[in-house]
Formats: sequence, C-alpha cells, structure tokens
Amino acid sequence: MPQWYPVEQHPDPPGLTLLDWLNDQGSLTLRLTDAGADDFRVQLLVQQSQPARADEAQALGIPTGEPVWTREVLLHTAGAPRVFARSVAPLAAVSASNIDLQTLGTRSLGLLLFSNPKVTRGPLQISRYPSAWLPSPWAEQQADCWGRRSLFSDGELPLLVCEVFLPGWPAG
Repeated sequence: MPQWYPVEQHPDPPGLTLLDWLNDQGSLTLRLTDAGADDFRVQLLVQQSQPARADEAQALGIPTGEPVWTREVLLHTAGAPRVFARSVAPLAAVSASNIDLQTLGTRSLGLLLFSNPKVTRGPLQISRYPSAWLPSPWAEQQADCWGRRSLFSDGELPLLVCEVFLPGWPAG
C-alpha cells in the first residue's frame, strides 16, 4: 500500500523536475496541454463501482472495501500517455452531488473541478505508487512510479483524485 505524505514531508522525495509537477497546485490538464503540442486527450479506461482500497478508504473516511465510484484514465500529451489517474468517491455522494461525474466520458475531470467555484482542493500528498496497480504495460515494470493525490469537495461530494506520472514524464 502506498505511504502518502504531504509534499514537503516526504522522507525521500523525487528529483526537482518531477517534484515541481507533483507539487503544482494548478490544473494538471492545463499543464499537460501546455507541455505538449496542444494534443492533450483523455483515454477512459474504467468507470464503474469498485471496492475502495485501504488508502482510499482512509482518505475518504469510509470502510475499506466499501463500493466507490471509480474512474481510471490515461492522460495523453506530446504524443503519448503521460499520467494514469484514478478518482474515487462514495457512491451515495456521487448520486446526491450536483457535479455530474457519470457522463464525463473522455472529458477532463480536472477542467470540471477547476471551473466550479464551489469545489475546494485539500492538501497534496505524494507517494511511490505500486506499479501492479497501473494498467498494462506499466503494471509489469519493476519500479513504482511517483503519484500525487488530493481530496476535492464541493461540501457534499468528497472526491479523491490520484495522478501517477508514468515513466519518462516529465523529462528532465
């Protein structure tokens, strides 16, 4: 299970280039768009109910294994997938929320969240993310990737968004 730390408290942080991306408070969608050739796109992998992982359940304040709305995507820019993102929220909160998560499809969740003035973002946390939790072909790699997560909320809906930087991104 990942060990999540506030960015400034991680005992063994990554290099400065990656740390700068992990600690960026703005929209990752916009930063990826700027870093590519305006070829940003979202590839939807999964959007369904799944059991909450232990670290997710702890962050959301729910029991481990409780069903949660889950969305997994690959964020592409500069001609390739660069970030794996997994977002989870309690099912009852998704149904009751004014934020329409069910029909996002290949639209950016980040743009939806950052354009809503009622949505706030909690502190960023970083961790090594288990490669086994990534989609193929990255699940077969030996080294874990760096990820960040934060809890977004509109007062009704707690939404945990985890973004994992795939090998080679960002370059530098």
